[in-house]
Amino acid sequence: MKEKRFFYNGNLSLNSKITLVDEEFHHMSNVMRAKTGDKVCMFNGDGNFYFGEITEIAKKFAKISINKMEESENEPKVKIDVYQALAKGDKLSLVMQKITELGATSLILYESDFCDVKANSNKQDRMDAISIAASKQCGRATFVQSKGILKIKDIAELIKDYDEFFVAYENENGRTLVDELLEKKDSLNKVAIMIGAEGGFAEKEILLLKENGANIVSLGKRILRTETAAISCTAVISQILDK
Repeated sequence: MKEKRFFYNGNLSLNSKITLVDEEFHHMSNVMRAKTGDKVCMFNGDGNFYFGEITEIAKKFAKISINKMEESENEPKVKIDVYQALAKGDKLSLVMQKITELGATSLILYESDFCDVKANSNKQDRMDAISIAASKQCGRATFVQSKGILKIKDIAELIKDYDEFFVAYENENGRTLVDELLEKKDSLNKVAIMIGAEGGFAEKEILLLKENGANIVSLGKRILRTETAAISCTAVISQILDK
């Protein structure tokens, strides 16, 4: 039987014994109905799977003995950071869930001129929990790190840290993201994709990003919703660059 998967917010190592509490314990005990003697797979985001056995389940905790460790083969070879403008409703939750499944490394939220929502730390706080749940579902041993919330000028200073920093711009009529990836795929190990707000980018924002080395690309003939753009771009990058 396949081991049930759980997240542990702490250090994991071979032959260690851990105690699971709070939300993950609730998930183990009340949702998954785990019991003493069950085999489990734990992860903490370090890229490894830790296999063990439940040795005790009490009212508020479970004890687990770790007896095997394996490096995950499910992580992409390239680092993909997604810069996503703040958006309404559950759009950010959807983006976080899907880019986790698709192999992204980080989600960086930012404010721009055309954002119609303001920065809210609660939005960012929810992102990690969503990514952890998605990682459990899709079989990753890491989860997407949520960072931010930044301003455009802050992002401009980070462009130099990437092999390629792509900006998806609805008014770009030149080369597409796919064109650029296919041409440069052998030299790319760390990339970023920046997605605009529901109202797009202001021209001055695009100019600032371009002056600092960003690669402004088209996503094709149709204008995508912000959440669709983030998900589709991550999928394309992952498929082309995951060597």
